[in-house]
Amino acid sequence: MNFLSRNRVNRIIQTLSIPALAIGFASGAAAQGAMPAMKKDMPVAMSAKDMKTHPATMQAMRASKLIGMKVNGAQGKDVGEIKDLIVNVNTGDVRYALLEFDPGFFKSEKLFAIPVKELKKDGDKDALRYAETSRQKMERAGVDKADWKKAVDNRRYVEGLDQNYGYKPVAGTSRSFRASELIGKDVNSRAGKDIGDIKELVVDLNSSKISYAVLAFDPSWTAGEKLYAFPLTAFKMNKDKDDLMLDVDQSMIASMKAFDANKWSSLNDLRHDEFVNPTPMTKR
Repeated sequence: MNFLSRNRVNRIIQTLSIPALAIGFASGAAAQGAMPAMKKDMPVAMSAKDMKTHPATMQAMRASKLIGMKVNGAQGKDVGEIKDLIVNVNTGDVRYALLEFDPGFFKSEKLFAIPVKELKKDGDKDALRYAETSRQKMERAGVDKADWKKAVDNRRYVEGLDQNYGYKPVAGTSRSFRASELIGKDVNSRAGKDIGDIKELVVDLNSSKISYAVLAFDPSWTAGEKLYAFPLTAFKMNKDKDDLMLDVDQSMIASMKAFDANKWSSLNDLRHDEFVNPTPMTKR
């Protein structure tokens, strides 16, 4: 092993097995979107009533809440926190989370990509549990903290993750972004005009997908207190730029489902199809 003694590997496996990657990647610029301030009353997880109106396998959480959330190992010990999520904007997949160890547990200049499907809410705790054990994956190198943002934007890196964890590579065009970069990102109309920004991404941990994205239209388009939910796949990515595009015009807003920003916390008591809009399309 290049960066861990065998004793350290054994110690980590006893508490939490962290599969890591030794994948080369080319350097490239990656935009760093700022995380917007979120209200305390925004939903964290699904309520009991929500479980009655959603499939039993759904476990929805806000991406902004997942980022920074503590992670406990198999023995219930706090071992680190989620640094970010890797989101495929073409498919809505959230296959991987990047885990950063607490300094007192594991001193390393690495982050470790782990499958989101292996993360579960740790009971009533404000934390996640990850107890996957894999000595072979543990012995592979992690992602340098100095390079991880560039790595996420590199398709070869993500394909390497898929190969390491046995996932089938995504067919066709694939663009991966950090969840923290997508939250707060501007959205343009087909005409190229700024129409609003992404306020939040809601993740279903069990399916490892974005359940929906929340959009705030520009005040010139609609009332500022209104928010709109769409599938992430409704937002298209410009091939030459990192801009998001939603195929809408202002005349379509009146017929869209909206909800009040100050009632955000009640969304977990609603059925998905009651407030999530279908993919819009302007007339050609």
